[in-house]
Amino acid sequence: MIATVVRIMALGLLRDRGALLMVFALPPLMFCVFAEVFSGTGADALELRVHVVDEVGSPQTEALVEALVGSPALGAVRSPRPADAEASVSGGEIDALIRIRSEPSRDPTADLDAPAPVLIVSDASRGLAGPVVAARVQRLLQREFPELGVARAASLIDALAGPYTDEQQELLEIALEEIAREELAATSDEEDASQDGLVARQVLSGIDPDRGGITYYAGAVAILFLLFAAMQGAISMIDERTSGIVDRLVATPGGYPTVVAGKAIFLTLQGLVQVTLIFIVAGLFYGVAWLEQPGAWLVTALLASAAAAGLGLLTASLCRSRQQAQTASSFVVLILSAVGGSMVPRFMMPGWLRELGWLTPNAWAIDAWQGLLWRGDALADLVVPWSVLGLGALVAIGASLWMARRIAP
Repeated sequence: MIATVVRIMALGLLRDRGALLMVFALPPLMFCVFAEVFSGTGADALELRVHVVDEVGSPQTEALVEALVGSPALGAVRSPRPADAEASVSGGEIDALIRIRSEPSRDPTADLDAPAPVLIVSDASRGLAGPVVAARVQRLLQREFPELGVARAASLIDALAGPYTDEQQELLEIALEEIAREELAATSDEEDASQDGLVARQVLSGIDPDRGGITYYAGAVAILFLLFAAMQGAISMIDERTSGIVDRLVATPGGYPTVVAGKAIFLTLQGLVQVTLIFIVAGLFYGVAWLEQPGAWLVTALLASAAAAGLGLLTASLCRSRQQAQTASSFVVLILSAVGGSMVPRFMMPGWLRELGWLTPNAWAIDAWQGLLWRGDALADLVVPWSVLGLGALVAIGASLWMARRIAP
């Protein structure tokens, strides 16, 4: 009896080519996608978008800029808009900004309160970017300009412990010349604690400084579960087709497409309730001020819910069996959520995968909520993500309605 059950299930799987593909071909593919997503999350593997601004313009700072731009670890570029560089950080266009504010060789004893020559500017919503860039800059300074740290340390010792003797000063100058001529290779990948005051960090805060990560994951989790709920709700289309209920639904006014349209409306409203509950919890327990712009928040929630509903209905329309639909829906949700930033912030992904994320509703929904809750964007700044989500919902729901006319007998 047991063998018979096994044989029947095996034959059923083998005859369903779609389910066979889902069960045995998609898992390795999902592994490849997740391997790419998470391979870039290590500090040394992060491909960050870094701009450099030279506010001095001296030969020494120009040499430093060339070293920063030429470093494969940093991947930095000169800022095309120096005046708006910090705005690019807070707006999410770049992950960190390197500001060179004075010559690194400047004598620190001339003004002990003077700021560090190199400032790393990052945003609190991408908390890992600042420390990683600072560590890479410090390592580069140690490797390419090792004499700077020694010279600054020597100047501080001279100021605090008394002047050097003539012999000590002569030996120090000889040592600095030798250090400058040597090519010192980095021997460790560990983060350096400091570079004798050469590098400092500044963290930009959004409209809610203490909740950068919380506001991000409120949107990330919301769109993730919108997709899961929409996929599960749309699977009822499979049951209607396999049980013969479609034959009765076709006889209703408007036919089966009207039923699909009703499902789209229901799934959108269900998603709106779901998102509202998530943000209520975020507001009550974590202080996320999501009701400061209720109209903009509602538009974002509705469009994200409609996009998720459309994807759920389209996925169910393309599947022929419940097994196919269940496997495909899980696959679609996990892939979109991984690439779109619901599981790992996209700035931590490889560059090509970060750009690929813009093809997912997750990336646009997260960007809209981040703009609303963290960056304090104006309504005009939200038009692009709203338009993409709305267009995606219309295309997916429209395709589902068109397929409903073909599926119905």
